[in-house]
Amino acid sequence: MPRVLPFRRSFASVLLACALALLAAVGAVRADDMPERGQDTPRNAAYTFIVLARDGEWRDASQLLQRPEAGWPEGASPEKLARALKRALDQRLWLDFSKIPGAEANGTGASGRARIGAIEARGVTMDVDLVRAGDQWVFAAGTVERVPAIAHALGVWWVASLPQFLVDVRVAEIELWQWVGLVAIAMLGIAAGWTVSRSIRRGASSDALRRLGPVAQSVVAVSTPLGVLLSLLAMRLAQPLLGLSEPARENLALGSRALTVIVMAWAVARWLKIVTATLEEQMARRGITDATSIVRVGRVVATALVWLLGVAAAMQVFGLDLSAVIAGLGIGTAAIALASQQTLANLFGGASVVADRVLHIGDTISVNGTVGTVERIGIRSTHLRTLDRTLLVVANGDLAQSRVDKLSARDGFRHSAVLGLVYETRPDTIRAIVAELRARLNADAMVDPTTVLVHFTAFGASSLDVDIKVVFRTTDFAEYRAAVERFNLDCIAIVARHGSGFAFPSRTVYVVGEDGQRTEVRQAAAAAGG
Repeated sequence: MPRVLPFRRSFASVLLACALALLAAVGAVRADDMPERGQDTPRNAAYTFIVLARDGEWRDASQLLQRPEAGWPEGASPEKLARALKRALDQRLWLDFSKIPGAEANGTGASGRARIGAIEARGVTMDVDLVRAGDQWVFAAGTVERVPAIAHALGVWWVASLPQFLVDVRVAEIELWQWVGLVAIAMLGIAAGWTVSRSIRRGASSDALRRLGPVAQSVVAVSTPLGVLLSLLAMRLAQPLLGLSEPARENLALGSRALTVIVMAWAVARWLKIVTATLEEQMARRGITDATSIVRVGRVVATALVWLLGVAAAMQVFGLDLSAVIAGLGIGTAAIALASQQTLANLFGGASVVADRVLHIGDTISVNGTVGTVERIGIRSTHLRTLDRTLLVVANGDLAQSRVDKLSARDGFRHSAVLGLVYETRPDTIRAIVAELRARLNADAMVDPTTVLVHFTAFGASSLDVDIKVVFRTTDFAEYRAAVERFNLDCIAIVARHGSGFAFPSRTVYVVGEDGQRTEVRQAAAAAGG
């Protein structure tokens, strides 16, 4: 079975990459046009509250809350209410300061109240209003009264009671307690992934699945990426428990989608490794050891292409336009392909020879009239040992486009011959000779009786031609030649036994003497030529 990386090492490496990518993704917080700090306008007051809360100055932030007439709700401290309000705003109402009223709210005839939005959760609604108190703007008492209710509905009221350092320490817009939660969820994901991977490996190692061969190995190969996907899924499902802010959630979702694409590319790359390793083993069993280089080259190219597409798709998730990069890669690939056209033709020719399983080591073939035995199938060429014991090197590109006769795959030898009988042979003698030749062939154990054809077919220039067609059922060339030799000797005996003979080219010359007498002179063609 091809070697697969251990779960712990490969899983930990990918998980570390995932954490770094998520950190980079979440760090990309939206950058709006920020107003100035102060309380002279609703916009500046809202901005001041957010800045003080982010800096952990909760006492100062609580000064921007208007005290309700009935006192602080649920007996909570102003600082806790400020923390709960900030948590609710982060989760459900990320402030767009450009849409909050500015100096126009202080104009003549203004109502002295500015609504910046509303938060709703589980049937509880809180209107977020700012009111003018003297010369300053603060969050309205009605809004402050609803803070505990909306915090309970959102499930973040308990967060306001956490130690201050767990909330004030932030990295990439994620608070320290949220990072602790993410790490805990990631650990649970690791445990779940390890459990699933181990179960899949055990199942693939069973006798029932082991007989599936590459299928079971492919299942084992994708088990580790599946564990990583489970970790990402666990982080997404547990996201509501962490109380992440709106931009953090959006960027976390982007990072998760990008990492899902990367993990899928990783799974495909591992699967390609299993498939190509299995193909190499099959080639080794077939004796095509040199052709495995074609598989290795294909694996490298396919893996690089998978990773390239995966990274490109992941980057496009973040809105990066890679069309120019892809176009440049396409032009570069086309230039390389044009420069190495013949090499690529030989490479794909070799791949087609291997994929079609046409040739094997030891096969006897005929290529363009040359007969030879296959000794090596390489990435660029195929080596043939000819009948003259020379080594013929044929480029795979030419071999793929040539007509190849696979002589070693034949199931017999077809024999064709013509017996030229002398013209003095009588018709009944020809019939007897033809009949005895048929009987001789049908009685031969090496002859396929359905292929026996013996007929008097033509009047030749100097002979009466008997055409013979027959197939000898043997794949051994020496046996075929021995069978032909026995048949030829029997032909001589049969013709002689019937009083006929074999014709040879001759000519008759008639000489007319002075007395008008014509004399016939018959000469053999060879003698006349002399």
